[in-house]
Amino acid sequence: MRKNALSLQSSAVGRANLCTYINAARAAGFDCIEPTKVQLSYFLDAGHTPDDIRNLSGNIEVSAVGWLSDLERQGYEFVMMMREAEKLFEMASSVGSHAVEIINGPVDWHAAECYRRGIPFNGYMGLQGLPVEEQQKLMIKNLQALSDLAAQFKLTLFFEPLCWTPFPSLKEGIPLVEQAERDNLKIVVDFYHNYIAGVDAEFLSQIDKDMILGVHVCNSREPDGRVPCEEIFRDAAFYEGAVPIREWVDAVKSTGFDGWWAYETFSKRETEEDVYAFTKYVYAELKKLVEGP
Repeated sequence: MRKNALSLQSSAVGRANLCTYINAARAAGFDCIEPTKVQLSYFLDAGHTPDDIRNLSGNIEVSAVGWLSDLERQGYEFVMMMREAEKLFEMASSVGSHAVEIINGPVDWHAAECYRRGIPFNGYMGLQGLPVEEQQKLMIKNLQALSDLAAQFKLTLFFEPLCWTPFPSLKEGIPLVEQAERDNLKIVVDFYHNYIAGVDAEFLSQIDKDMILGVHVCNSREPDGRVPCEEIFRDAAFYEGAVPIREWVDAVKSTGFDGWWAYETFSKRETEEDVYAFTKYVYAELKKLVEGP
């Protein structure tokens, strides 16, 4: 993969199927794609093979596959998670992916809201309520286990902390990755989650570039004290939110990072744009941000 590669993240093509996704990426000029396991599964369940995906992709690389969620699971849920991870890693490896995204939980923001309000929630609650030190220990243990499993498939994992969870940003996430001490465990700089959690450009500029696998450029509405549900707070177009996009891109670039860059969107309006026209717009804007005018 070339330095400062531009990757078309799956959210930018809305509900397009995998074939349209890849063709749109090629037409726009992207170097790689970042599909979800769901997109890949739909294609494979239709009778296609991993080789079909490789042939369809051609010179378009797969920067990463998303994602394994609730990585802190314990007990029998840990066993189920590892089985899920093995299937995901096998699929990602079979289509030529370089990496897999892992995210902490609870992924369902309703769980965080119920915990804050002290009301029952009929679902997965994650490690909420445990002492911070114990949560850290359990997170590190699971990061190590997942990284060791991924290494068997020659995959790198990248951790994306979710802003409504007990570890809401890279401020809390980077120490976990460091203590896990696995060469194939990295981070992704996601603008939305880190902005909501209070991270600034100064913090981003101090991150060790070798720890960063990729960047999710994205926007956000201003936080207002509520649990930051994505349906509301991520409904912001490329430059229409509160994140200082250019400043944050420059902060990451100042570290010397030269891996892949992608744009991630939850904007309702952008999701309904023409796929080919919108991907060309995203490519042009990323290119200007990353490489200059």
